[in-house]
Amino acid sequence: MGSQDRARANSFDALRLLAALAVIFHHVRPVAGLAPIRLFSTDFGQLGVGVFFVISGFLVTGSWRRSARAGDYLKKRLLRIEPALIASVAITALVLGAAVTTLPLADYFQRREVWLYVARNALMYPVTYSLPGVFEHNPMPGIVNASLWTLRLEFTGYLALMLLGILGVLRVRIVAALALVAAATALVLHVAAPQLQTHEPLRLIDLGALNGFLFLAGAVLQLRDRPTPLWAVAISALLLPTPLWFLGLPAVTVAIGALRSPRLPGDISYGLYVWAFPLQQILAASGCLSFGASVLATAPLAAASWWLIEKPALRLKPKRGGNGANDGT
Repeated sequence: MGSQDRARANSFDALRLLAALAVIFHHVRPVAGLAPIRLFSTDFGQLGVGVFFVISGFLVTGSWRRSARAGDYLKKRLLRIEPALIASVAITALVLGAAVTTLPLADYFQRREVWLYVARNALMYPVTYSLPGVFEHNPMPGIVNASLWTLRLEFTGYLALMLLGILGVLRVRIVAALALVAAATALVLHVAAPQLQTHEPLRLIDLGALNGFLFLAGAVLQLRDRPTPLWAVAISALLLPTPLWFLGLPAVTVAIGALRSPRLPGDISYGLYVWAFPLQQILAASGCLSFGASVLATAPLAAASWWLIEKPALRLKPKRGGNGANDGT
């Protein structure tokens, strides 16, 4: 099966949906002030985010190879990630935040932090997590949307791939070497010496190395232009219950994603991801937080995000080299 056929196999949409639900499930307990449920040597949040990064690296690399033009590639990435993100952070700050803040509304809208929340998070890199008077008395106080940190890391991966492509070095050996460096860093900080993560700079390096490896490994599997042998997938699956779970995740994720399955009516995974956390904080404040309530509260907004924002934005993608909901994340 060629890379283009594999990139279009729609099990990736189903996997992204499951990954988003795993993140929502993980957040229920921390938002309620409880320890998260562990899944062997990781948790459902890390696993869900990891699946997102693998799929992203795999599909976005295919997108670059089909575009081979930086302008088209960057336009696709921005159209996929920005419209729904801007809508989410704007509505969160100007509607949800205004509805639950402990400040008088006039005071709330006069605070520069409200407008900076929208601007900074729309730009992705200067991520801001708090709004004035919002969720300050929750079990997880003052955090409006803890999921936003991954978007800047993912977009950095997009830019890194584009740079490698522009330089003409987007090749298996080079990307594999970068993935090995990231894996070695993650092995030291995430497995061998996790106590080092108590230092904030090292914790951020660990997150970057771990998820950077997953993104790069997905890219390598795309660049190989052939399926991973079944024996290698089986060995990778054996790593999932161990502290080396992240080393096995890429091959297993892409192998499952390459399976043909019926196309879902819509891809609401991104909407679930960017909307769930603030709604879970609202549910926690009202004493109604559960996984089921989280999904029921988030699904309508995620569906609206897909059909009213994301899907129309996808139609604006450059048509050259193919497009579609499965062309990246």
